[in-house]
Amino acid sequence: MRLQGQALAYHALGRRKESDLALAELVAKYHAEWAFQIVEVYAARGEADRAFEWLERAYAQRDGGLSEMKGDPLLKSLERDSRYAAFLKKMHLPA
Repeated sequence: MRLQGQALAYHALGRRKESDLALAELVAKYHAEWAFQIVEVYAARGEADRAFEWLERAYAQRDGGLSEMKGDPLLKSLERDSRYAAFLKKMHLPA
């Protein structure tokens, strides 16, 4: 969780390079276990295309975090995207 927190905090502080490094390390080390946390970072950074790519990975991995995606403040930027409603439907969650 440290790497996710660093990626988010550095992004919020406008420190892109440090955020990128923390995210790269998070992906390198935990891509098979924490796909949903990676989704949250990409979504919080406003990188919708990457977030949706990782949502699909999280789905394929049956990531438990997906059960809490509805109302996740880190995913707020995705809610306006038509892919979000389609993904909720795929998950059998109300839109």
